[in-house]
Amino acid sequence: MTEEQRPFRRVLIVADETAEWLIAGLRQLDRVALAVDEFAIENNEKAPVHVCIFWRPTLDQSQRWVPDHARLTRVAFATELDGEPYDALLNTRLFIYRNGLRQFLEESSIQPENISREGEGEQVFWEKNYRQVAERPHFSAGAWEYVTDGEQIDGIERRFLRSSGKTQDGFVSRYLNRPISRAVTRLLLRFPTTPNAWTWGIFAIPIIATLVLLQGTYWSFFWGLLFYHVFSVLDGCDGEIARAKFLESERGRRLDDLFDVLSNILLVIGLGSGLFRQAILAGHPGWLYLLEGISAAVLIIVNEFYLPTPKGESHPEVGSLQGSLYPRHRQLVQNSGILVLGERFASWLIQITKRDVAVLFFVFLAAIGRPAFILHLLFVVAAASLVLWWRANLAKGEVVSDE
Repeated sequence: MTEEQRPFRRVLIVADETAEWLIAGLRQLDRVALAVDEFAIENNEKAPVHVCIFWRPTLDQSQRWVPDHARLTRVAFATELDGEPYDALLNTRLFIYRNGLRQFLEESSIQPENISREGEGEQVFWEKNYRQVAERPHFSAGAWEYVTDGEQIDGIERRFLRSSGKTQDGFVSRYLNRPISRAVTRLLLRFPTTPNAWTWGIFAIPIIATLVLLQGTYWSFFWGLLFYHVFSVLDGCDGEIARAKFLESERGRRLDDLFDVLSNILLVIGLGSGLFRQAILAGHPGWLYLLEGISAAVLIIVNEFYLPTPKGESHPEVGSLQGSLYPRHRQLVQNSGILVLGERFASWLIQITKRDVAVLFFVFLAAIGRPAFILHLLFVVAAASLVLWWRANLAKGEVVSDE
């Protein structure tokens, strides 16, 4: 710990009936405790942070409890004051955003010596510290909000979920998909929904969409692609739930990635088979569509096998575009040659080719009766990704030619 870094060994949480209030999927005491745990990890605290939950003395014992969230690994709870001063003071009316506790503590004017018990009665001590938190600013955008009554909860949830997007989101996600997925997520957070359960549940949508595509009619292509767009929208909910409930995990990320890949495979197979059926019904040979769909599926699988997410690699050549790209795509962009046209052009090109934009464009192509173009585009993109990977590894000397 550096000299400038504020000590963070002992935390006092002043709790009342608001500890049970459910906001954005978590009880308030759980959220405050998880914020402390998150800060302790970020602060590289080696020993567990001592967290005393000081309940309002007039509150019945049956209303008192201790958080037991699985993510609480860097805190040790106590429910009795020990007379020693604390490094931080919080209460259960604080709604703390993800990674927002540091800003809250930095803007705090309360010094540790001001919040020691000093022989006061418990009720007086509780009220004194409750007021000290209540008298601080009640809002800091993206960091915390102070809940004075239950009527604020809807607004807090909306603002909190608005901050849960990704830097990699395309403009369709930002202005269409995310507003819809956040509204759905707000409803889901009222129930014990987990991110992985949601990921499994919505995978029924691309399966149904593929079965619709197999019919090979104008309306089957339109509705099938529309179902895929719905899947693209709802696919954002699992991440929003995970961030709201502190449930992010590597397993969840891999599961989400797996189902995204499987949905892409189902899409090209469904399109190829549907176009094959459409051609046969019209009295034309359609085996080329079927072959293209199968080939595109194979290319997607090969891409997934050869393009794993890089660990700890940095690509400074992509400059300001790095934040808008997933790690596995940075090397592809670096080796694609588009950067010679300037970052502004590259940024524009990246935005219009993102998954969210592409899926909505596919709905448009289906609506104007051009489903074959969708299959052609998916095949070309999958093939181009593999070529760029090959080029990148030739440059690194990781692919040996037969010559």
